Amino acid sequence: MTNEFPALNEQLDGAKVIEIDKARDLFLAWFGGHGIHAYGYDGTEVSFWNVGDWSKNNATEGEVRRSMKAKIRNGNYA
Repeated sequence: MTNEFPALNEQLDGAKVIEIDKARDLFLAWFGGHGIHAYGYDGTEVSFWNVGDWSKNNATEGEVRRSMKAKIRNGNYA
């Protein structure tokens, strides 16, 4: 079996949380810290945003998932 999306797989490697925005063909990934990345199928980062309490080293998984789900709902990646 061949890997159809090697660049995307490389970008997502090591992510702690991944959500998929099927309507927009985007993959949302969190690797820890406060930043969330959105990638297209070709592995190109199309958006980045921060989430969580900056007085802490990392956002919580709950904060991250809520933020990802909100982006998927509203589609506002600008």
